Amino acid sequence: MFQGETPEDRLLNVTRWYISTLYGSYSSRATAAGMEKKPYNPILGEQYFAQWPGDEETGDIVLEAEQVSHHPPIMAFHIENKKAGVILEGHCGQKTRFAMPAGIDVHQTGHAVLTLTRFNETYLITLPSINVRGLITGRPSVELSGSTFIVSSAEQLSTIEYSTKGYFSGERHSFKATLKSLNGGETLYTAQGIWSGLSTCSRGTKKGSDDGTLFFDAQADRPVAPELKSQAEMGPLESHKLWAVVTKAINVRDYGAASRAKAQIEEAQRVLAKDRKERGETQADALKIFELVDEDADATGRALKQLRSTLLANAGPKALREDEQRPHWRLRK
Repeated sequence: MFQGETPEDRLLNVTRWYISTLYGSYSSRATAAGMEKKPYNPILGEQYFAQWPGDEETGDIVLEAEQVSHHPPIMAFHIENKKAGVILEGHCGQKTRFAMPAGIDVHQTGHAVLTLTRFNETYLITLPSINVRGLITGRPSVELSGSTFIVSSAEQLSTIEYSTKGYFSGERHSFKATLKSLNGGETLYTAQGIWSGLSTCSRGTKKGSDDGTLFFDAQADRPVAPELKSQAEMGPLESHKLWAVVTKAINVRDYGAASRAKAQIEEAQRVLAKDRKERGETQADALKIFELVDEDADATGRALKQLRSTLLANAGPKALREDEQRPHWRLRK
């Protein structure tokens, strides 16, 4: 995604990269286990560190993440490849509601800011909504709905629309991405297909000689597992160490032990929250890695502010919900 001779080429690459993240984020667990499973409830200040080693040409990818809020749940993240000049930083949270007849709708709050330092370009990426269905049947699955917008500082916009499967029609995990230049508004590319499978790309809006060109194949793109520290090297707030006893009990199907270990972690958090309140502290005082800053505090925040303005001007007020128009979480300086 950090390659491309023109802003249009780079927007296409960024859109392809974004589509490539969806299967691993929202569908791979169901493929492996046959259904979605309830995740752990992360605690305030919980940390996750990972690394994907590269070579001299590609460079290493380093991930740092922290649960920056428990109520409401918000996770901040920073992913960087210094060799490639790529930085992805932002936060995501969830607001849920029950949906009839048997499901949950999840509105994802937050955003991601992608910076390509080689080209001095910044991209604002919004998040889709999630629909969890199949709770009554005991085989929950995930669909995406709504839209994702990717707007660049080079005046390019990618609009990704998701389609959910109806009771009698439609195909699961469908999407259509329209890439436009904001200088003139012409459609540069149209990509569509299945984000958990195959998708194709064509120039403009009409089918042409290059219609059917492969855009992305999620099944052929195998994720690379990150390198993690051993549990002995991890700090007490790192996810794998924090939940080690719970995970071990679940793996041997000792659900009583898992429940007791989980309750101990949660009770310890209630005590810490009470102590913070008595000292007049906020959730932010418990954080070690990230800090909440005003948009004008640094270059990324200022770029985010401008990109939000550009997106609202070109995609309308519904492109950003009120709870997405918030200051930025960044690594502590």
